[in-house]
Amino acid sequence: RTLKKALAQNITVSAKPIPNNAPAPHSSLAHFRCVIEHEVRLLGDYPEDFLDALGEAIGRYVEITRMSGEIREYRNSESGKIIAFAHEVRKGRTIRGQWFYSTDEGSKSYAWFHSVYSLVERAITEDGIDIADLGPSG
Repeated sequence: RTLKKALAQNITVSAKPIPNNAPAPHSSLAHFRCVIEHEVRLLGDYPEDFLDALGEAIGRYVEITRMSGEIREYRNSESGKIIAFAHEVRKGRTIRGQWFYSTDEGSKSYAWFHSVYSLVERAITEDGIDIADLGPSG
């Protein structure tokens, strides 16, 4: 049922490669806000946790914009707003879902489940890929 809900959401997904020697496609304020909302939702149970969550989000954002691979960007189809993104890396015959961040709206839209489904589906159907690794957040 969860996957059915994830696939029925009003979202669009775009694959964007992370180029060498150029700004990452997720080097934007909208993507940064996505990471902030994600970390505050996960780590900010109490008001005094906010600064710790903010610090964690800043560190993660800086780290992910320096990595190679590809992002899958999730947007609300009506508003065009970025609600989530997944970072993927390929090495050999493995595709790995490295990181995933979502806004509160993305969380309610089952975007993480959609990203896992998509990763596994591509590992099954694409030539040269045998393994889907859900990564550190899987």
